[in-house]
Amino acid sequence: MKHNVVIVSAHPDDMEIGMSGTVAKLVESQKTITSVVITNGGRASNPFGWTEQRMAETRREEALRAAKVLGVKEVVFLDQPDAAEEINFQTVKQQLVELLTRLQPAEVYTLDEELDRHPAHRLAGKLARECVLESGIIPTAGLWAYEIWGPLATWNRLEYIDSYVAKKMLAIAEHRSQVATIPYGEGVLGLNRWRAVFADPKASAPAGAYAEVFRQIAISPRSN
Repeated sequence: MKHNVVIVSAHPDDMEIGMSGTVAKLVESQKTITSVVITNGGRASNPFGWTEQRMAETRREEALRAAKVLGVKEVVFLDQPDAAEEINFQTVKQQLVELLTRLQPAEVYTLDEELDRHPAHRLAGKLARECVLESGIIPTAGLWAYEIWGPLATWNRLEYIDSYVAKKMLAIAEHRSQVATIPYGEGVLGLNRWRAVFADPKASAPAGAYAEVFRQIAISPRSN
């Protein structure tokens, strides 16, 4: 039976930075990955003086190349404006619910709607949780939040990615327009190293060299 995994992110490079070691691990274990990118990323770091449209087009191409590196089956671009306050909430919800209903994923990953410091990331997490709830699907392997802008203060899943770090760095490097000015690869590699070294205060030695962590999200309504 096919094991579908859906990853809902705000920007074209979020998945790669936050959890692409785990993505490569899932692909190797024969999971089918669909990446959903909510915004077009057109207002990202731009030292080139490009128009917003050119940046969006470039970032789309970069995301497709990175997905190929990782073995992601499909990237779905929802092409919303790259600003949390301009995202059409209802349009995205309709698209996400339809996709989740069609794919019936066993696992869903997204950004943390409470602990991430980026407003678009928090919105992506909120949308993902609400759409899972609205679609009526039950992801048997869970709904998980991954970390980028702000390490998770609490987490309940750790994935060692020692065998996949090189692939993760290659995937991040495909986002050339972004790493031109911000060393995302170096930054997250340091975090992944820290996660592995400090994973268990009772361990006599680290169980791995690099790790990504996740927080399980309850699939339930929340008051605003």
